[in-house]
Amino acid sequence: MRRTLAGTLAFTGLTGLLLVLPVYAEPAPEPTPVETSAAGVPMGSVEAPAPAAEVQPGTSEPVEGVTEAAPALTVRETGLDEFALVGVTWAYDPAVTDVVVQLRVQGTDGEWGEWTALTTEDAEQAPGTDSGVERRGGTSPLWTGPATGVEAELVSRSGAQPADVQLDLIDPGHSHADAALGTPEGLDTAGAGMAMPPIFSRAQWGADERLRTWAPSYAPKLKAATVHHTADANGYSADQVAGIMRSIYHYHAVRLGWGDIGYNVIVDRFGRMWEGRSGGLDSTVVAAHAGGFNTGTFGISMLGNYDVEAVPQATVDAVSAVIAWKFSLHGINPAGWTTLTSSGGGTSRYAAGTSVNLPTVFGHRDVGSTACPGRYGYARMDEIRGKVAHLVATSRTAIENRYLVDTGMRDLLGAQVGTERVTAGVHVQQYANGRMYWTPQTGARALWGDILHRYETLGGPAALGAPTTDHTPSSNSGYYAGFQRGVIYWSPWTGSRLVRGWVLDRWSVLGREGGLLGFPSSEEVAVAGGVRQSFQGGVVSSSASTGAHEVHGSVLAKWDELGGEKGRLGFPTSDEVASLWGAYSTFSGGVIHAAAATGPQPVWGWVGARWVASGAGKAAVGYPVRPEAPAGDGVGAIGEFSNGLIVSSAATGAWDLVGPVAEKWTAMGGVKSFLGYPTAAPKAVAGGGSVSVFQGGSIYFSPATGAFEVHGWIRDKWLAKGGPVGLGYPTSDEQPAPGGGGVFQTYENGLIYSSAKKGAFEVHGLIEDKWAAMGGLSWAFGVPVSDEIVLPDGVGRASEFSSGAAIYFSPATGPWQVRGWVRNTWSQMGAERGFLGYPTSDEVPLPGGAGVEARFQGGRIWSSVATGAREVHGAILERYLALGGPASPLGLPTSNEEAVPGGRRSTFQNGTITCNTTTGAITVTVR
Repeated sequence: MRRTLAGTLAFTGLTGLLLVLPVYAEPAPEPTPVETSAAGVPMGSVEAPAPAAEVQPGTSEPVEGVTEAAPALTVRETGLDEFALVGVTWAYDPAVTDVVVQLRVQGTDGEWGEWTALTTEDAEQAPGTDSGVERRGGTSPLWTGPATGVEAELVSRSGAQPADVQLDLIDPGHSHADAALGTPEGLDTAGAGMAMPPIFSRAQWGADERLRTWAPSYAPKLKAATVHHTADANGYSADQVAGIMRSIYHYHAVRLGWGDIGYNVIVDRFGRMWEGRSGGLDSTVVAAHAGGFNTGTFGISMLGNYDVEAVPQATVDAVSAVIAWKFSLHGINPAGWTTLTSSGGGTSRYAAGTSVNLPTVFGHRDVGSTACPGRYGYARMDEIRGKVAHLVATSRTAIENRYLVDTGMRDLLGAQVGTERVTAGVHVQQYANGRMYWTPQTGARALWGDILHRYETLGGPAALGAPTTDHTPSSNSGYYAGFQRGVIYWSPWTGSRLVRGWVLDRWSVLGREGGLLGFPSSEEVAVAGGVRQSFQGGVVSSSASTGAHEVHGSVLAKWDELGGEKGRLGFPTSDEVASLWGAYSTFSGGVIHAAAATGPQPVWGWVGARWVASGAGKAAVGYPVRPEAPAGDGVGAIGEFSNGLIVSSAATGAWDLVGPVAEKWTAMGGVKSFLGYPTAAPKAVAGGGSVSVFQGGSIYFSPATGAFEVHGWIRDKWLAKGGPVGLGYPTSDEQPAPGGGGVFQTYENGLIYSSAKKGAFEVHGLIEDKWAAMGGLSWAFGVPVSDEIVLPDGVGRASEFSSGAAIYFSPATGPWQVRGWVRNTWSQMGAERGFLGYPTSDEVPLPGGAGVEARFQGGRIWSSVATGAREVHGAILERYLALGGPASPLGLPTSNEEAVPGGRRSTFQNGTITCNTTTGAITVTVR
């Protein structure tokens, strides 16, 4: 069966590139990408082999550590599209650690080659790295040269069997440039102490950047170099190396899921160097070459298997040269030692978190469970270290190197004047038109013109340290140069000015010259224990206690009018902040807010602090409309805001009053009223309202009722009854009751009356409605002397009044008043728990003023001066009413119903009514 090789992966753009050591400006190479392609031959697993695969006992050639009966997963395919590199991959599983694959290929001439053993890839991407593609386990890749058939036998020596195994066959593609690569491209690395050796770039070997899905990440510092071998074929030709590079790149990036090639640089057997991992040859980019030790190391791999053959001298020399250049760039001692901390991983010899002391040039086997860089390669490590040390020691100075390499800079600076000298630890070289400065930390940097003149006038290296950038164009037609202790900016309008320290940090956050402040128009000046620096658009003011912050526009004008840093407001504690109405800046002593309607207005002290604490630019009280003024009592202060007030005193602190609450308090007399000063912030209350508490009471507000004060016994009673969730919000202030003697306050669901003699009591609901209908506070029967009482049956309610009257309520009967002799008699009969039950009417006068009548669920009570209050009920009541009641000849009852022999009897003014309880007969006797 023929398999068609297909190109893989869609283009992924490189994003988020962070240059850790910005020491060069690299011209973008002209890319000449070569499309690679790959095919997969599925093998499945020992437990479930693919259709074309099978499981056999043992391997065709003996494998150390594997018995003859061990299960081997095998596959043989011929007639494939041409490929040149083979690897075996499987579903990633940390438990699968020791896989051996016996492999041979059939060349394009039809002949089968010898069996070659591939072992698990010992280079490794750091755990947790997001490459954007699925990670897989696999073997090292093998360059086979052109082939169309393959046979493979896979066994596991670790016991754990891999799953989803497949042969990956890669065609490197073809480019006419492979045999005529030209001169290797180089970089202008200003910070290096020696020139970069010739290294063929990714573009030159035809890297297809569409395959790269890994976005470069960088270590904080480079500490060491790791030497590897690829464990690949040794007999390749010079014009095959570019194709080998593309094949390894495809296998690492796509098949293993690393997103890019694993090594930083690869050196072939001819001594040529090839760029590997993307992200900058001179940077600290993290590669995938030594599991657990990828961060802070530079991975150089020798192309070939140097466990079976000696390393060519040209390869050793090239490895030494690239390490020497890298070490000169990053200031690493080639004869020194360094401590690295393992991040763990399947191939690392050290668990995550283990610190290991290593030479700055070490072999992969020093940190990994591997023979890499092979026995012959590892034997050359001391020679490589010695060569690196010699090259670093004898290299040109960084200034010399840059002057020679950077032709544009050389033309600008002109001829060298004198020799290199050292000032304050900084190497300095004078030229006809400028100077170049160098330290290991900053690299070689060139200055000229006004910026150079200002730098030297300010003290040069002794004052500002070494330059960290060249004389560089900035936005808005200016120039700048960075230094270890500041930056100098120049513009046609402001000249050259130094910015440093906290002022520089703040200005940088604000966008430097491209931000709202523009170019510096002065240098910093000492003021009030801090510093101030002016810019085109404002100032930055800084002190140890407040940090550095900008002030600009009308806020700046008002602040300076009030004395600036020396005035009451002191140093700024924030940059300008947008508000709902304008903008404001905070200061150590207050705030200035600017709105279109008011201009800049200061607020300070406790009032200013409270405004900030209550939300400042989003505060419910709004924005300040005029400066703080003394309160009317001469004790505190009041700040007026667009939607309220902030009121302050030493005894109470500062608190805000919002909207209608502020209006109500002011209308009541403010601080001179009985309410006095507020003592707390406004607080939300159930039902969508709010409360503000004062020394002498509270003001409650809801949208439905407005704002009203509550205080004293009435407030205590209202809160005890649930406040807004009980009687609801107040609908009036406290006010005198008619006729004096007490005060009352109305609420959404009731009323509270208070007097010094009796205290405060509430009346509400249907009982209140009844009381109000009868005259309420003007009712002759008095004011409430109890809260509404829950009656013993748990159903009814009652409220008592000062005359001795009461209003009783039940759901079945509604509210009715009971009083005087009638109430006394009803109570003697058991009140609502007795046979009479609840009242069903008020007390009603009889015709001619003869007395009164009150009706109940179980009977009636008649009362007069002559007879007292007497009840009549049941069958006797029915006959009495049938006779005409009080208007009958019997007149009014003079007794309650009582027991007599054989029945019950009620006595009236002019007779009796007797009921035989046995026969039900009614006897009426009229005297």
